[in-house]
Amino acid sequence: MSPSKLSEMKVVIVGCGFAGAQVASQLNGKCHLTVIDPREYFHHCIGSPRAAVEAGFEKKILIPLSKAWGDKFKQGKVRSIDPEKKVVILEDGEEISYDFVVIATGSTSPFPGKIDLDVLTIAEAESHYKKLQEQINVASKITVVGAGAVGVETAAEIAEDFPSKKVTVVTNADNVVGGPFKDKMRASIKNKLADLGVVLIFNEKVTNLDELSTSSVGACTVKTDKGTEIEADFVIVSTGMHVNTEIFQEKFGDKMDERKNIKVNQFLQVEGHEDVFAIGDCNNADSVKMALKCEGQAQTVAKNIQALCGGKSLKPYKEVTDIIAVSLGRNGGAMQLKFMTFGSFVTSRLKSRDLFAGKQWSLLNQKLPANTK
Repeated sequence: MSPSKLSEMKVVIVGCGFAGAQVASQLNGKCHLTVIDPREYFHHCIGSPRAAVEAGFEKKILIPLSKAWGDKFKQGKVRSIDPEKKVVILEDGEEISYDFVVIATGSTSPFPGKIDLDVLTIAEAESHYKKLQEQINVASKITVVGAGAVGVETAAEIAEDFPSKKVTVVTNADNVVGGPFKDKMRASIKNKLADLGVVLIFNEKVTNLDELSTSSVGACTVKTDKGTEIEADFVIVSTGMHVNTEIFQEKFGDKMDERKNIKVNQFLQVEGHEDVFAIGDCNNADSVKMALKCEGQAQTVAKNIQALCGGKSLKPYKEVTDIIAVSLGRNGGAMQLKFMTFGSFVTSRLKSRDLFAGKQWSLLNQKLPANTK
């Protein structure tokens, strides 16, 4: 690509989750920017476990995108990208031309981990959380399926606010929070959950998940492959993430791995396309998917777009694999930073108090609502 001014370039970002928001923030004011998302809001899913139990907190994790990017934001569903014509094609047929396009469509997982992409308005999303809050309030025996970060954080939030409820976490894994993390940190998580009264069941796969109602409160029995039967009246599923790349199958299907992640090179360019980048959960760059890694990927993409415009060398992306913060209620948690691990004192001050909501509102050029109850 011949050198040109970034200020003259049209950059289109498809998807405004954590990765899309980060790269939009990096490029805002430096180019002709367009941010496209089917929803009118950014879903700060890091705060979803607390929004499941605390009335009003849902307002802190649903951030208006029109106020973030003004007329640079376009609400709409993307149908496909045509790399030959260099256009993004919307569902209504509109074509938006680009010099560079960044695919940042993220991933989907069961609510409350993520909100379905068809929930388009803030009012709709708030109603989903209010219904969940009512269900958790009414239920007395709650089982969480999955012991990843979202699963254990959700269990801890419930147990902290409702100490009389029986909260059980069941997983086919042999420990909490999968990934390249220290046993000391995992032990801290398990100890804190035990202090909250949460029951942990490892190495057992739920066999009747399809038979369980996860949308209403009612007596049911959660069964595992080891013969364990857990009596519950509400079930929350925290497993089953899949990437949102279906719309790119036609043009980039040969650039996807077996999990449908878009394959990128070391510069986060889609293989064979210098002007097409993919970042966040939808690409294959990270071995462990986490929102906090999006900032590093976004910085790499923003710098590489600038480098391409200036005829300079590109910067390779390097994954950071040993950083995580797990919130366990408002005053608890565990954290690993490289070779160091921290407990509730540090984690609560860095994450647990507002679950990074204030930071995200600031990134999106707005102020965190002060009183939402």
